[in-house]
Amino acid sequence: MSEINYQALRLAAENATPGEWCTDDYHGVIADAGLNANYYIASCSGPDNRANKRFIAAANPATVLALLDERERNQQYIKSRDQENEDIALTVGKLRVELEAEKQRAKDLFMENARLKSGIAGLIHLGIRYADVEVMRIAGDAQLSTPCTDSIINSIATGIRIKGE
Repeated sequence: MSEINYQALRLAAENATPGEWCTDDYHGVIADAGLNANYYIASCSGPDNRANKRFIAAANPATVLALLDERERNQQYIKSRDQENEDIALTVGKLRVELEAEKQRAKDLFMENARLKSGIAGLIHLGIRYADVEVMRIAGDAQLSTPCTDSIINSIATGIRIKGE
C-alpha cells in the first residue's frame, strides 16, 4: 500500500465505531460499544459468511490502528538504523584511510631502520666504534636521510645532553 492508502485507512479506522467487534455467527458483526452498540454494523452472506464475519470482527478499528501504529514505529526504527549504518560506514572509511597511512608510516620506519642498521654495520666494519656525533651526522647526511633520528642528533649537537653525561 502507498502512504496515501495508509493515511486513508487510519482515517477510516478513526471514524468507524470504536471498541471491540464480535460476530453472532448468524447474521453479522456487532459492535460492543459506541452509538452502534448491539447493532449489526456489517452483514455477510454466502458460503464463507462465517469466516468473513470473524475476519471483519477481528479487523476492527482498534486492531487496525494498533497495526498502523506498529508500522509507524517500525518505519522510525528502520530510519534510525539506516542513519546508524551510514555513520558506521563513514567511520569505517575514515579508519581505512588512517590504517593505510599507518601502514605507510610503518613501512617508512622499517626502511629507515634498515638504512640505519646498514650504516652502523658500515661504521663497525670500518672500525669506528665510538664516533663523534658530528662525524655520525656528517656521515649520515652524505649517505641517507633519517627523519626519525634527526631531532635527537640536532638536540645533542646543540648542547642538550642526556642526564648523566
